[in-house]
Amino acid sequence: MARVLVVDDHATNRDLIATLLGYAGHQVDEAADGAEALEKVRTTRPALVICDILMPTMDGYEFARRLREEPGIAATEVIFWTATFMESEARKLAASCGVHQILFKPCEPQDVLDVVQAALAGQGPTGPAVTVDDFDREHLRLVTDKLVAQSNELLHANERLSALTELNLRLASERDPVALLDQVCRGARDLIGARYAILGVRQKDDAETVHYATWGFDPEAAGGLGQSDLAAGVLGTVMLERTPRRFFNPSGDPVRLGLPANCPPLTSGLVAPVVSLHQSYGWILLIDKVGQDTFGDEDEHLLAIHAAQAGRIYENGSLYLAMKHNAEQLQIANETLEQRVEGRTAQLRDIIGGLESFNRTVSHDLRGPLGGIAGASRKACEYLANGQTERASQMLGLIAASAERTEALVNALLALARSSETELQRQRVDTQALVREAVAAVPQAAGRTPVAFSIGTLPEVDADPTLLRQVFVNLITNAAKFAAAAPAPQVEVGAAEEGGHTVFHVRDNGVGFGPEQAQRLFQPFQRLHGAKYEGFGLGLSIVKRIVERHQGRIWAEGRPGQGATFYFSVG
Repeated sequence: MARVLVVDDHATNRDLIATLLGYAGHQVDEAADGAEALEKVRTTRPALVICDILMPTMDGYEFARRLREEPGIAATEVIFWTATFMESEARKLAASCGVHQILFKPCEPQDVLDVVQAALAGQGPTGPAVTVDDFDREHLRLVTDKLVAQSNELLHANERLSALTELNLRLASERDPVALLDQVCRGARDLIGARYAILGVRQKDDAETVHYATWGFDPEAAGGLGQSDLAAGVLGTVMLERTPRRFFNPSGDPVRLGLPANCPPLTSGLVAPVVSLHQSYGWILLIDKVGQDTFGDEDEHLLAIHAAQAGRIYENGSLYLAMKHNAEQLQIANETLEQRVEGRTAQLRDIIGGLESFNRTVSHDLRGPLGGIAGASRKACEYLANGQTERASQMLGLIAASAERTEALVNALLALARSSETELQRQRVDTQALVREAVAAVPQAAGRTPVAFSIGTLPEVDADPTLLRQVFVNLITNAAKFAAAAPAPQVEVGAAEEGGHTVFHVRDNGVGFGPEQAQRLFQPFQRLHGAKYEGFGLGLSIVKRIVERHQGRIWAEGRPGQGATFYFSVG
């Protein structure tokens, strides 16, 4: 068995030959380029060198030539192992530097073993068939030609890689399926290198609607595509059969392909279907390969992949938009439903709370006066029977007072009902005049300091004038009632713009209320200060219902002994 040196700049290639020769019983050394190989030949003296041709630092031809120039190692047998050069030219240079065996990648393992055996059994190299100058010249020409070809291939591959990278970046950031198709059309033209590109696709859920995208066309030619039939001619056949096709159109007439006559002349073309797994949506057409007469196999394969990707992108994008729209509608419906449920729940709470308060009022506020009327009536009858007319007259006075209180309570209940049931009659209302009327209707308590009213500049609003007047009357009357005990009672009415809405306020310097009482302010029949102040606890409930019917809101702020301020808007 022999010692063999394997020279290749790719470790995987060296491992392959080393493993194969190892099984055959040979001792194998390795080198990564010609310079390293030359040093190992000098020190280890192998019987055979299997050498790649195109390597960095020193290629295979240069290695073989330098090997033949050193008498001590010139007889070393060399096999070139390459897929880089054309066979005839490779054999010519190999023979000129004493290399009689060449392996061309890829090759079968047995072929390698047979060539190695033949090389080891050979008589050794003969002298150079050409002069050193001729060898150098031919060597330089072949290497230069190959490097130029590889450089051109690398440049072309880089251009395609750049176009593909840019396209993927654009597609990754686009959600609109129509915009995606525009990007796909442009990307196909840049990726493959065509003068013009046309993309036609049916809308996913509406086969009658077709979207066209173009690149390279002038606006007039592009505009005429809308009148063409997506499924006509060669293009329709490609879409139906779901297979790409190259074609040559010597006349250049675009009508033959189903395109408008104002399209530019079409000499050669490549078309691929825009498809998903289950549906054909349209096609991508490339016209006239830049720098070449026709499109090639690689172009067809690449466009078919690109068009299939476009079909899936389009389908997924359409599904995404549909799901997004449905999700938005569902969210709106849920939010609306939640608002309706919350509104109805609040209404039910108010109704239930009102019914509970009404029951208490009927059992207390109404039963008290009615019981008083019944008792006073019996006493009046007894006094009259005994001729005690003066006492009977007193009882009749009590009966009248109780009846008046009962009537006032019934009227308050009717006002509460009307605040919820009366149909709104919105119109432009002069709130300045409305407040003046409300202030004029406020009774002044006898024997007390008159309440001083301050009315700011109030704007006009759209509201029901009757109900809005009730709001101001109730709030101003309440403010005057609770401010009456102050040394210098004051009530202020004003307005301000907040967030695009007019917010009115009624402020007094009366008894006020504490934070623990704020939650009860607008509940029916709630009297925060007991029987000390007249009323049935319905005034603020009426105000709240009227304001809410105007899509407004009402709230209050106060501190015990320092007055209160009520704010409201009317939507």
